[in-house]
Amino acid sequence: MVATRTGMTTNYITIHGDTPILVDYLAEGAANVVFRVWSKRAASTKDDDFGQPGTSTPDGVPRIDGRLRGKLLRLRKNLPFVAHVIESHNHFEKEIKPLFPAGRLVEQLLCKVSPDFVKSLNDQLRRREADGLRSPRRRGAFLAEDELYATAITSMLWDDEHISCEFKPKWLTQSPSAPSGAKRCRTCALRAMRQSKDHVPPRSEDYCPLALAADDQEVLLSALKSILSGCKGAPLDLPNFVQKLGPFFRNNEIIKMLRDLQIQKDPDGIFESDPSSLDFMTAMTLRDCTMFLKIPNRDSAEAQIEARLGDLDLKTPDGNKAEYWKQTEQQLIDDGWYTATEKTTADARGAICLLSKCN
Repeated sequence: MVATRTGMTTNYITIHGDTPILVDYLAEGAANVVFRVWSKRAASTKDDDFGQPGTSTPDGVPRIDGRLRGKLLRLRKNLPFVAHVIESHNHFEKEIKPLFPAGRLVEQLLCKVSPDFVKSLNDQLRRREADGLRSPRRRGAFLAEDELYATAITSMLWDDEHISCEFKPKWLTQSPSAPSGAKRCRTCALRAMRQSKDHVPPRSEDYCPLALAADDQEVLLSALKSILSGCKGAPLDLPNFVQKLGPFFRNNEIIKMLRDLQIQKDPDGIFESDPSSLDFMTAMTLRDCTMFLKIPNRDSAEAQIEARLGDLDLKTPDGNKAEYWKQTEQQLIDDGWYTATEKTTADARGAICLLSKCN
C-alpha cells in the first residue's frame, strides 16, 4: 500500500527492470505511450507466469502480478502540460469514476515503475524513432524517467471474435462561448480551421459529434459509418456493422451521460471560468476522452458490444494550456469559423456539422 501525495491510499503493482515481462510499443498520443505486456515465457510455454505476487512457478520462476494479465501499460511523456500519474489517477478515482456506472470506463490500476524500466522503454522509443517508425508529430518526446508511476489499463484490442474501434467523441454540445447563430459546433469549427490551415480536404471519416446523441436515426447511422470507416482494420461488411451499432448507441446511455456531464462541469465557457477549477479541468478531460468499442464479428444471442471510455487523464491549465484554450476559442470566433463566414478559398467546410442543417 502507498499513501500518495494527495492523500489517497492505493494497492499498486510493482514493475522493475527484472520483472519477467515483455513490453512492446503499441501506440502513442500527445501525452502518453501505450505498450503491450505479456510473460517472457508465454511464446514458448503454456505457463504464462501470471499469478500471486511473491510466489513462484513450480520451476522457481517468480510470478508476475496477475492483475497485469490482459492489460496494457500506459506511461506519461516528459512534457510540461502532462499531469503526474498520481495526480491524474487520483482525479480519475475521485472525480471521474463516480460519474459513470460500473463497466463503462477503461479500468486503471496504478503501477510503481523503476527508473531502469522506464529507461528501457525510452530506448525502445529511440530505436523506433531512428528507424522512422514514429509519427513525425511524436518525435523528440520521450517518457518521464523521474516518474514513479504508470497505469495498467483494460485492453480493448481486437481478438478472434471481435473487431475493435476507437474514436474521440470530443465536444458533444456546443461551446458555451460560441456566438449565437453558429453554423458549426466547436469540434467542426476547429477541424475546419485546421484543415484549411494545413490545406487538407475534408475526409470521409469526418463526422459531427453532435450526431452521436441525435434522435434522428439516419443522422446517427451516418456518423457511425464515418467512425467505422476511419478505424484501423475497418470491417469489410461495413453496412452490417453500422446496423449493429445503431441500436446500441440509441439504447446505451454512455454518450448522453458524457454530453450532459460536459455541460454540467462547464456551463460558462473558457472566458468566464477558472481554468484551474476542478469542474473545468474535469470538463476538458471529458471533452478529450476516447471511446473504445469491441464489436462481435458474428451474430449470436450471447454476442455483446462492449463500449468503454478511456484516456481520461486530467487536463490541467499547466504548460500554458489555459492560454492556448483561450486563444483557440477567440480565433474560432474572430475568424468566423463558428459562423462559417471565414475568409478562405477552400471548399465550404460547414456542411458536415449538424448545426449547419438546423440554422
